[in-house]
Amino acid sequence: MSTTTGTTSTTSTTRPTSAPGGTRRNRRTLIIVGVLCAMLLVGLAAAAPFPPLVAVREVRVDGTHTLSADEVRSLAGIESGTPMGRVPVHQAAENIAADPWVKTVTVSRSWPSTIAVEVVEHFPVAFVEQADGVHLIDSEGKDFIIAQPPAGAIELRAASIDDRDALADAVAIAASISYQARGDVAAIECRPNNFELLTGDGRRGFWGASEDNENKAIALEAVLQMEGREFNISSPALVTSR
Repeated sequence: MSTTTGTTSTTSTTRPTSAPGGTRRNRRTLIIVGVLCAMLLVGLAAAAPFPPLVAVREVRVDGTHTLSADEVRSLAGIESGTPMGRVPVHQAAENIAADPWVKTVTVSRSWPSTIAVEVVEHFPVAFVEQADGVHLIDSEGKDFIIAQPPAGAIELRAASIDDRDALADAVAIAASISYQARGDVAAIECRPNNFELLTGDGRRGFWGASEDNENKAIALEAVLQMEGREFNISSPALVTSR
């Protein structure tokens, strides 16, 4: 008879005790790795707005009336394919602002691939003929360019661009006249505190001083529908025509 004696082996596992110095080294390593990761994330975040591989596909121009969108793009000097982050938007804005028709301009990045250009042009409400040419004047009284007057600009006769006060009064009158009535008014004759309107069909209207212009402009629209060769709107509450 065979007898098998089983032997049981018991293994006792004892955990090694870490030395205090090793624990401190591990903590320092974790701290260093954490700091490096944080710096990497900050660097990526800072670079995110200017990804080098995103290129300009469109230069969108809004707000132009006299200038064409292509003229503005040419002034901006931004080439298609330029990396978005490298587009000199401030320089582009300065280039566009150098055109005398431009009153204000904003150039900005519109991600992912568009440069947006917002233009506000000078709007000529009046013009003055001088020896060196026709000076166009905007609604703020700025003499911004010598050029042919567009439709709707009113001639200021007997006005001088050097007489700032008189010019400002005349421009205030011209600016107050509605677009609809502007087509009927050919000129404003300027005298000290005494302005008269001349219409395209030869009528004459007494405006008076450059005051209460908004109400006078409303009265003008009404009197242009009346019969008569002469009218007086110096007192807009009491309009006369004969």
